[in-house]
Amino acid sequence: MTHRRAPAALLAPLALLVTALPATAQEAAAPAAKEARIPFPSMVRDFRADGRDAIYLRAGRQWYRGTFFAPCFELPWAWQIAFKPSGGVGGIDRFSSIIVPREGECRLASLVKIDGKPPETAKKPAKPKD
Repeated sequence: MTHRRAPAALLAPLALLVTALPATAQEAAAPAAKEARIPFPSMVRDFRADGRDAIYLRAGRQWYRGTFFAPCFELPWAWQIAFKPSGGVGGIDRFSSIIVPREGECRLASLVKIDGKPPETAKKPAKPKD
């Protein structure tokens, strides 16, 4: 019986899987953040952009951090946003979208509660002067 070696193309996905594993046991044991939901879009009183990849929303005294499926390029310059709630539910959660002027829809991938306020890097631009 002849033994053949596996082609390198078949081993490449396995190598990617190994590099994607957590480096330490602590990372492996860290619980994933629990997804949150803001019941009504009208509850959002403030927001802060954290670059193109995340947004902080304040509903009441609670802050939430939302991340996007893809970069939301115009978000750092937007001083006004709107919401497209998740289908049939009406609230803001990981299935909702943020509507940004000159960009359109930026779909959320995650929405979680955070402790305290957003970091200093998360900012809201000044309103344009007329």
